[in-house]
Amino acid sequence: MTTKKYKIPTIVLLLLLCTTIQMNAQINWKRKEPVNELPLQLFHSQHSINLPTAEMLQKGAFEFEISHRFLPSIKGGVKDLFGFDGPVNIRLALGYAVTDNLFIALGRSNVDDNVDFRVKYRLFQFDNDIFPLIVGARAGVGWNSDPIGKTEGGSRDFQYYGQLIFNTMIDKKLGIGLVPSYLYNSNIYRSDIQDSFTMGINLQYYISHLLSVMAEFNPTVSGYRNRFDSFS
Repeated sequence: MTTKKYKIPTIVLLLLLCTTIQMNAQINWKRKEPVNELPLQLFHSQHSINLPTAEMLQKGAFEFEISHRFLPSIKGGVKDLFGFDGPVNIRLALGYAVTDNLFIALGRSNVDDNVDFRVKYRLFQFDNDIFPLIVGARAGVGWNSDPIGKTEGGSRDFQYYGQLIFNTMIDKKLGIGLVPSYLYNSNIYRSDIQDSFTMGINLQYYISHLLSVMAEFNPTVSGYRNRFDSFS
């Protein structure tokens, strides 16, 4: 009985070898670390109108802020362009995202030559279709370097504040923010130190990806109260 030997063509061996190398390469290059989840985003800005949101910038990003409040009343009508003719109180600030969850900013306002430093941090996020939630905190210090008509200086020219920021969204249309805030030394012109506690709320309804309407209210709950509560 004779045994026949079959020779495997060289091209077949080469194909088998290439397939084996390719499979090993795919296994070796497989990602071993899990993909980082993107931060939850409910609002599209770090600010509502005056109140902060829990949104953050990406690490390494800068933000240049120009905020202003017109002094003339809208009662001036067309003559004063409903208040837009000025003058204004203006604040300039430069911020930097130290990490994806930590943001710092240094600013100056022409009101009493106020210089302020603030820090904001994202504490927690819960991604859910029904009740998404982002919780942040912001704290800062302000120095009124040249208060108009004020003779007493020193530590009474400094103000300190802290805020918690709660953001959620209903039906991916209505953004809701709650910002309880505490301010130490609310009125630098008083002889005694005053504190203020406010409960800010902001709403933003997204009509489309390009259009939304906003509103906010920041009433003083206890402590020193200004002539009126801020509404925008």
